[in-house]
Amino acid sequence: MNRITVIGAGALGMLFAVKLASAVPNMELVVRRAEQKHLLMSEGVSLTEAGAWPDGSKKMVKIFPKISLMNEEDCSKAAWEGCTHWIVLAVKQTAITMDLAHTVQQRMGPHSWVICLQNGIGHVETLEKFIPAKRILLAVTTEAALKHSETEAEHTGRGRTWIGSASPHYNEGAEDAQKKWVKLLEVAGFEAFLSKNITSRIWHKLLVNSIINPLTAILQVTNGELPGLPQAQQLMRALFDEGTALAAALHIELEPDLWEQLLEVCRRTSANRSSMLQDVLAGRPTELDAINGGLLKKAEAIGLSMPTHLVVYRLVKALEGRLPPIRR
Repeated sequence: MNRITVIGAGALGMLFAVKLASAVPNMELVVRRAEQKHLLMSEGVSLTEAGAWPDGSKKMVKIFPKISLMNEEDCSKAAWEGCTHWIVLAVKQTAITMDLAHTVQQRMGPHSWVICLQNGIGHVETLEKFIPAKRILLAVTTEAALKHSETEAEHTGRGRTWIGSASPHYNEGAEDAQKKWVKLLEVAGFEAFLSKNITSRIWHKLLVNSIINPLTAILQVTNGELPGLPQAQQLMRALFDEGTALAAALHIELEPDLWEQLLEVCRRTSANRSSMLQDVLAGRPTELDAINGGLLKKAEAIGLSMPTHLVVYRLVKALEGRLPPIRR
C-alpha cells in the first residue's frame, strides 16, 4: 500500500497532489498557514487541465485530501508503518531550511522516501543533515502549472519528469523505490523516466532557469517574448556560455543541443510568466540564490569568473530590495 504526503500547496504541489490522488487514495497535503488549511478543507483542491477535451475546452478535477499544517505532528504515522510513504517536497528552494528538514525527518518511517522537486542546487546538503541521502530522490520536471488561488491551480503545459537518487552510491532499495515512483507517476498520467545521471538533468534545468527566470523578471516579459527582444538573445547567450563553462569545469556532462532546448522551452511555454517574474511582481523573495546565486557560489569556489550572471544577479536583487551577498 502507498501513502503520499505533498508538502507545499503552490502550483506544482496542487498539480501533483490532484493527479497522484487518482493513483493513491491516501493523499495528504501539508500547508504552512492555518487560513489556507481551513480553505482547502472546506473547498477542496481544484486542478484545471487546459485543452483536456477534444474541442479544446478545460476539464476541472477536485479532490478533498487530508490537510495538515507543517508543524502538526503526524498522529497517523503509526497506522501506516507497513506502507510505502512518499513525501513530495513541492516547496520553493528558499523554504528548504533546517527546520523544514527536521519536520520532514519527524514525518518519516522505515519505508519513507523524500522526493525533491526544487529548481536550484544546495537543498540536498540541507536535507542530508537530517535525512540519509539514500532516502532522498531527486526529480526534474518540465510540467507547467499556474496557481490561481489558495485552492485552485491550472495545468498549463504537459512535460516530462525524471527521477534519480541523491546518493552517489548504488543502493538496491533506492533503485526499487525509483521504479515504483515512476510507475505511480505514469498511473497518474505523467510522463516519467528513470535517470542514471540525475545531476546532469538538474544542471540542464538549472542553466535554463538561470537564463529565462532572471531575464524575464528584469524585463517583465513572458517566456516567449524573451528571445525576440533586441539584445535579449545576446544576454541569453552570454549567460548560457558562462553556465556551460562552469559545468565543464566541474566535469558535469551536458547535452550538446542544450541551447536549442532552451529556445524550445521559450517557445513551448511562450505564454507563461516565469516563477521569478511572478515573485518580483508580487513583492515576494525569489529563488535567485539557489539558481544564479548557486552558480556564482560554485564558480567562486573554483576561481571562475561569471560577470554576466553577477550583473543579472545584482539586478534581480535590486528588484527584491536587497544587497547582493555574493562577493566578486
